[in-house]
Amino acid sequence: MNAKDKIYHERTFDDEKLTCPKCGWNGTGDQAHVAGFYGIGKFKEVLCPNCNEYLGNILREQSNGESGRLDSQIGEVL
Repeated sequence: MNAKDKIYHERTFDDEKLTCPKCGWNGTGDQAHVAGFYGIGKFKEVLCPNCNEYLGNILREQSNGESGRLDSQIGEVL
């Protein structure tokens, strides 16, 4: 599957196994770089932490008004 077509789910992303096709990095979602766009779009971009190769997208889940829920990349979601 082409990385541009890969969509990860926000709730399970931290444990997702990732491999960079460019530099060969292997790791999990919590080790990858995530570009969050902070409310502008419904996706976050996933990037390789070694070479910044694009690895896919995370579908942002809508908050149900629950305070205290944590986003692993930016902290508490209010």
